[in-house]
Amino acid sequence: MHDFTLRQLEYFVAVVEEGSVTAAARRLHVSPGGVSLAISELESSLKVQLTLRRRAKGVTVTPAGRWAVEQARAVLEKSAELQEIARVVRGELVGPLRIGCFTTLSPWLLPRIIAHFTQQYPGVTVELSEGPSDGLQRRLHDGELDVVLMYSNHLAPGVDIEEIVPVRLQLVLPPTHRLAGLDEVPLREVQDEPAILLALQPAQGLVENILRAAGFEAKVRWRSTNVETIRSMVARGLGYTIIMGRPHGDRTYDGLPLAYKRIADEVPRNAVVVAYPTGTTPTAKVRTLIDFCRHEFAEEGQPVQ
Repeated sequence: MHDFTLRQLEYFVAVVEEGSVTAAARRLHVSPGGVSLAISELESSLKVQLTLRRRAKGVTVTPAGRWAVEQARAVLEKSAELQEIARVVRGELVGPLRIGCFTTLSPWLLPRIIAHFTQQYPGVTVELSEGPSDGLQRRLHDGELDVVLMYSNHLAPGVDIEEIVPVRLQLVLPPTHRLAGLDEVPLREVQDEPAILLALQPAQGLVENILRAAGFEAKVRWRSTNVETIRSMVARGLGYTIIMGRPHGDRTYDGLPLAYKRIADEVPRNAVVVAYPTGTTPTAKVRTLIDFCRHEFAEEGQPVQ
């Protein structure tokens, strides 16, 4: 019996899954003739008919073929695992890296992280999840995520952290606002004005507690889960907001300017962190992520958030 090849198994599985030689060839980016030849050679090697191929009627899998395709999938999976193990032995970073990220941090952090791993560690597959910090931390505990990028003042018990860069809440005003010319603003100065606040916990509760500590309840006129929506509304003079995010240029999507002001009141210390389950040792992929974030974001000199 002639030896069969992994390529023949790959082509056979593709034909079964796609239902025709032509469709399998498109998926594999090869010629239909090459696929048909590979199937014939595999059948010759195994001395069993795996498929019935009829012109214009696609492919029918024989009973032997149905059994064989499951074995073929298992062999291909084991082959991929062996290749990954070999790359690990060689010191390469490979496999999935499952990153959760608090929604408002995503535009700042994720594009550069993904670009870095794509360019420097092509064997790593970055998988992304965005959402509220509490939900992401639950998924971290359940083993669905490797790390979570979030704010330190969102932390729940059961996680260890590595700090990336300190950040601070800021008051955001339209540039024509009466307070826009000040270097810093006491929060009581906006107590009678409409607020436009983030509708994501725990950020929502933290901001409202800070305003209560300043001596008043916010007159919340609108809430949104999208920071860019909030910023655009503020730029049009519809109210003020208190947020972490401050993109370069201090302008909204539609090009309107904003005035970011330091809050004169005492506000809780905060930082962007990488969180992972307590008691676990960060993997090489997680450690590489942490080192990149510290270098890439801390050196911006932008506790702009």
